[in-house]
Amino acid sequence: MNTLPELRRQVGRCAETTTALNQQAAAALLARSVEPVYATDDQSECREYIWGATGTHRFDVGCACEALRFSHFERRVGGISVNFVDLECNGGFRIAKTGPSSRYAFQFVVDGTCQLEGIFGRLIVRPGDVFILDPEQLTREFWPTTCRQFVVYVESKFIEQTVADEIHRGLKRPVIFDPMGRDPGILSWLYHLASAPGPQGPEQSVLANRRVVRSVEHTLATMLLLGFHHSESPDYCRDEKGPVPYYIKRAEEYIRSHARDDISIDRIAAAGGVSARTMFYGFKHWRSTTPMAHVRNIRLDLARAALERARMEGGTVSHAALDAGFTNFSQFSKIYKARFGESPSVTLRAC
Repeated sequence: MNTLPELRRQVGRCAETTTALNQQAAAALLARSVEPVYATDDQSECREYIWGATGTHRFDVGCACEALRFSHFERRVGGISVNFVDLECNGGFRIAKTGPSSRYAFQFVVDGTCQLEGIFGRLIVRPGDVFILDPEQLTREFWPTTCRQFVVYVESKFIEQTVADEIHRGLKRPVIFDPMGRDPGILSWLYHLASAPGPQGPEQSVLANRRVVRSVEHTLATMLLLGFHHSESPDYCRDEKGPVPYYIKRAEEYIRSHARDDISIDRIAAAGGVSARTMFYGFKHWRSTTPMAHVRNIRLDLARAALERARMEGGTVSHAALDAGFTNFSQFSKIYKARFGESPSVTLRAC
């Protein structure tokens, strides 16, 4: 079985290639190559099926909806349920989680745009984004036309036991995930897992082997826990390298506070009280990146947040880039697209 650091490196490498995946084409191929568990073009049947399958989600179409198409695919891996949902309604539709459940839902958007509302406020979720519903969380989803997504259901007891086993202590409270993040490279795994021959297929599948199922189940849960920030991340994501040195933490605090300023490796090293060489190799060892790459990622996060606000309140790409500390707009566009899978202008225009 892979160790936690090895899995972390695999997730990171996978994230670098995920943006190259044609997600919509992959979804279409999956729909053609795998038989759905259920399919309908009737609104009432769709509503009843979604409620019956979840016990928590209510489906409702817009008054202008004239045509609907719904398909549901599922692959179980031990106690984890990997689902692909393909839903189109020309008048738009709403899905509300109206009650608590016993499981976490990780929803990987492949095609379509969703407005998500909950106690966290209002979020716009687009292809490449993932929103995570904790068991107790109540939400409302608004989809204008198309919803294609992978939904991974994991029982809360399994998530909590996986975390407890890794950090070597019991949990005093449930694991709470941030409501939304970017796909860290898991989507391509889900596609291949969902489209692989199942245990009941015409050919003998390794997924019929209990040891394989346990291993895949644990690996997938570990990837989700590593890929998305949650309340136990500080302890869970700590690997065998030992405690992070004080100078790394000081440097990270300095970068967060001065990300929009003119930052150099020498200034970061001075903030940590060590030489530039020590700071460089410290980041490589404990963060698997470089100090300036860390600065760039913090700035990209700031720019994306600024573009999200600008879409609602008004603004430009150049203003968001400058506000985040970027001065070379051409370079900004390239690294932004490499990180998020879309250009800054697409983020700004997304509805």
